[in-house]
Amino acid sequence: MYELFAAIVVNLIATVLKFGDRTHIGAIHLSTSLVADLQLIAAALVWSYGTQVVGAELTPETTAKVVSLSGGALFANIVSMVILIAETIMQKR
Repeated sequence: MYELFAAIVVNLIATVLKFGDRTHIGAIHLSTSLVADLQLIAAALVWSYGTQVVGAELTPETTAKVVSLSGGALFANIVSMVILIAETIMQKR
């Protein structure tokens, strides 16, 4: 689960770096990054609750929930990358 926490840290750093952009596309990038942050944090909370609070080992149900939330964060980041690539291609030099 160290990978999950590494993903959270990297995504939070990327979110902080997006705060300075004042364009419309910058706001879209920030919103997709915030969605990914929320889903990754929710995945960490589900994992923590399933292993620490309940006291059981990681069950298949808990694993499925964590993977689903992490997959949603991945999708949000993919959408952000597609928007970034489209914006880069459409820029006039």
